[in-house]
Order: sequence, then C-alpha cells, then structure tokens
Amino acid sequence: SNSNGVNVPSGCNCNAGYAGTVTAKTADPFYTSTCSTVACPSNSAGQHVPAGCSCNAGYSGTVSAITTSPFYASSCAAVACPSNSAGANVPAGCSCNAGYSGSVSAITSSPFYTNSCSAVVCPANSVGADVPSGCSCNAGYSGSVSAVTSSPFYASSCRAVACPAHSAGENVPAGCSCNAGYAGAVTAATSSPFYTGSCSAVVCPANSAGSPLNVVPAGCSCNAGWSGSVSAVRVSPFYTSSCAAVACPANSAGTNVPTGCSCNAGYSGSVSAVTSSPFHASSCRAV
Repeated sequence: SNSNGVNVPSGCNCNAGYAGTVTAKTADPFYTSTCSTVACPSNSAGQHVPAGCSCNAGYSGTVSAITTSPFYASSCAAVACPSNSAGANVPAGCSCNAGYSGSVSAITSSPFYTNSCSAVVCPANSVGADVPSGCSCNAGYSGSVSAVTSSPFYASSCRAVACPAHSAGENVPAGCSCNAGYAGAVTAATSSPFYTGSCSAVVCPANSAGSPLNVVPAGCSCNAGWSGSVSAVRVSPFYTSSCAAVACPANSAGTNVPTGCSCNAGYSGSVSAVTSSPFHASSCRAV
C-alpha cells in the first residue's frame, strides 16, 4: 500500500505525498517499504499531505501531493493587508489606518480576511466627509482634528472662541452682541480669528459731548444750556438722549439758552449757558 508500479521486481514508487522507498526482498512479504505520509508544510494545516492540506487562515494558495521531494507543491502565501489597514500581512496582523474604526481578521476562505475598517465621522464642532478625508472646526471654533489609531480614532481640539472686545455672549458660535453704546456685528468664521466684524464705539449724539473720548461708552454729557442725559443701549442708534435746550430764564428773552438770551428792557446783565443745573447763569438785574 501507499506505492504504485507494475510489481515489486519491476519497481514501485511511493504514492504522491509519501516519502520513502520500496525494495524487493526474498522473504515474505518479499519487499520492504518505508513509504510514509508527509506532514502538511508550513503555513498549512491538515492530517497530512495525502489526506489533504489547506492553507492557514490569512494565506491564499493550495497544497498538492507530488511524487518528487519534498512530495508536495505549496503556493500558500500570506495575503497583504486590505485597504484602509496597515501591517506586514494578514497573518502577522493588520490594524485599521488612523481615522478608521474596526478590525481585520484572518480566515481560510477567499479573500482570506474579514475587514470592518470604516472611516470615522467628523466629531462634534467640526465638519467634513470623515476623519481620514479631513475635518475642519466649525465656524467660530479654533483648533484642529487629526486622525489617530486608537479610539475614538481622532484627536480634536476644536474649541469655541470667546466673544471679542466690546461684545458679550456665551461665545462666538452661540452668538455675540455688541455692548451698549457700540455699533457693529460679530459673525462666526472658519479662519483665524474665527469671527468677522467688530464693535465700534458710537460718537456722542448731537447736543452732547464727552471727554477725553467723545464716544457713548466713555460717557456723554449734554452741552452747556441743555438739560437731560445720554445713556448707552444695545439697539440702534445705540444710545438714548434726552438733551433738551433750556428756556431763557426770568427777565430775559430769546429762543433758548443755547441760541442766546438777552436781558429784558430795563434790565442789565447777561445770560450764559452752563453744564450744571439750571444750565444757565443769569445776571439780569433791574436798572
């Protein structure tokens, strides 16, 4: 058994997948045979070559029995790591590329691996096709998103930018409003400083002035001869003003104090505009 040929005297050869020889002898059973099964070669598994060997998981190819040494022909070759993964080869182990979640496992049927590596979606406060393709922080956020190989498969530093000078709000993405007395707008943007626009101080309104800065946030006072006040507000025109011209005082006449008052006939003196109540100084006295 395990050999073939016409007969022993003519010569017998071990069957494919067997190693050894068959030699004729004069005593029963008239031959000696060392034909023995060859073990499955490296990167394959099975009982032995004649019974059949299959390439190990992660290897492609076949093992066939032949009659010449080493008595098998093996094409078992390690399969390369599939797309979106990296490593020496499937049997040695493949890991999903940075930005991909999943795993690669070796199996014995084509394509000799299972691959669940899938691109991770862009994290919160960022936008893009997916992490491997690239994600950018949303408008109003500073930072970046990088692909990594460990869970959650990205590193994100996207942080909401604080409201800029002369504005208030939770942050730029949530919305910022110009402070009272300032005009303008703040809009979220994707490039540094991650917002556009600005808030500018409104100049003191008519019939008022400020010192040293003539702007509403710094404070405006009604001009000499005017009574009232100026207050900063958040809605256009970004101030409220009650500055009103003071009427000419007793014993004088004119449109009002700012435009000028003259002492009545029979009175000597003058009327001057001042900035403190009663917003005029009168010296009109009866002659």
